[in-house]
Amino acid sequence: MTRVTIGLTLLGLAVLFIAYAKGVGAIHGGDVIGHMYWATAAITLVALGNFIAVAHLARSERMIQELRALCEKNGIEYGED
Repeated sequence: MTRVTIGLTLLGLAVLFIAYAKGVGAIHGGDVIGHMYWATAAITLVALGNFIAVAHLARSERMIQELRALCEKNGIEYGED
């Protein structure tokens, strides 16, 4: 999941640079619709990456809580170093 999140973030960053270049071109009379498509793609990729990161974090937190409960149940010390 972490690799997917990093990959989506990097891909979103690359698409954002393309959208920026298209936006600069739009200022100078270029294709505005093309800029909007690239900007929408960049926002979508970053939002998807963030959603996956939050889902992964929630899953990890749940696993840590289960581990702590098992450690307490079995008398194993669980430290927070």
